[in-house]
This record gives sequence, structure tokens and C-alpha cells, in this order.
Amino acid sequence: MVSYLVHAVLPISILLWGVTTVFSDTCSENRGYPGVPGIPGDHGANGKDGLKGQKGDNGNKAEPVKGAKGDRGMPGNPGRAGIKGNIGMEGPPGPQGPKGQKGAIAGVPKNMRSFFSYKRSPQYRQNVIIRKPIEFDVLTSPNQDGDSLTNGEFTATLRGTYFFVYHISAASTACLNIKKNAEILVNLCDITQGVLVTSGSVVVKLEKGDKVSVQAFQNSNIISKDADSTFTGFLLFQS
Repeated sequence: MVSYLVHAVLPISILLWGVTTVFSDTCSENRGYPGVPGIPGDHGANGKDGLKGQKGDNGNKAEPVKGAKGDRGMPGNPGRAGIKGNIGMEGPPGPQGPKGQKGAIAGVPKNMRSFFSYKRSPQYRQNVIIRKPIEFDVLTSPNQDGDSLTNGEFTATLRGTYFFVYHISAASTACLNIKKNAEILVNLCDITQGVLVTSGSVVVKLEKGDKVSVQAFQNSNIISKDADSTFTGFLLFQS
């Protein structure tokens, strides 16, 4: 059975070889055009990671390199003012400055002047009349051009602020006041066993026509023979 199959297959194989040879020779004479490329196949599976490589050699150590100094830039804009600081301690006094030039003398116009200075002459009695102006009738400087007293009383010709002062020499008692019209401005009284010298002063505002005088409000022994008693006043400033 086996021998029969071998003999049967062998002639068939020889026949196919001959057919193939004849077909091959025929195609070489009338070769056709190449066919259309086939559809690409699917991607294959990802490959596995390869083996870890060896560690590389150490690199050279980096050294910082300082460059050349650049050119100076333009100045920036001024910044905002800071918060005001606390007041510092007062410093020591500075050195004295040089002496200034002497100022020019500026005279006060006559229509703005008002002043007087009188003393009491020896002709009056020592005891003065109470609540009456004390008589001052002699100019302390005859050459001065000032206001006049009438029976020891000053009358304002200018409206303003005035200064008045009296200096009285008396024996034992001097109780005096300075009056503006009927108003008592100051009230002073000195009493001693011997001779005394007393004074009083006041600054007062006067209207034109106001009268100022020195008066005794108690018995006062004014001395006029060996010691002068004076009454002086002047305008400080007009108002």
C-alpha cells in the first residue's frame, strides 16, 4: 500500500515541476504591472526597557567668573520725603554776632507827640487839699516842648495809651491816688515817722479831652522846699 502511494506521488511531482517551468518562462515574456501596496499592519507591542547604563564620569567643577565693572548709570529720580522726625533738643547758644550799625534817628511828628514833666514849687503849703489835683507848676526842663498842666491837671489832646508816674517827698504821711476824670486808677498810701519818698505809676488809655491828676485822699504833708515832688506823663502810642 505504501509502495503504491510513493509511485503515484512521484510522477505527479515531476509533472508539476514541468508545468511550473513552462509557466515561468511564459510570464517572463509578458510581465504585468506591480500591484497596489497592501494596508500597513498594526503596531507591534511596546518593547521592554533596556538595561541600566553605567554611571558617567564626574564633570569639571564650575568656577564663577567675575566680569569687568560696568559704566556708571544715570542718577535715579529723588525719592519721596520721609516722615517728619521728632523735634530735637535745643542746641547751645551760638556765638555773639558782630555789632550792628547804629540806626538813624527818627523823630516823631509834633502832631503825634504828647508829654509833660512838672514839679511842685516851694510856694505851696505842705498840706494839700484832699480830693483836689495837687499843683505841679514848674517845668522840670524849661527848654522842653511838651504839653502844659492846668492847676496840676493834664488834659489829653490825642487819643491813645499813656504812661503816668509821680514821685512825692513827704513828712510822715503820703496817701495819694492817680485819677482819670472822676475814676481812681491807683490808690497808694505811705506812712512813716520821718521823711519819705513815694511813687506811683499807671498805664491808661485816654480819649481826647480826658483829664489825669494826682490827688490826696487823706492828710498828706508834701515837702516842696528841700526835695522836689514831680508828676510826669507821655503818650506811648496812638489808637
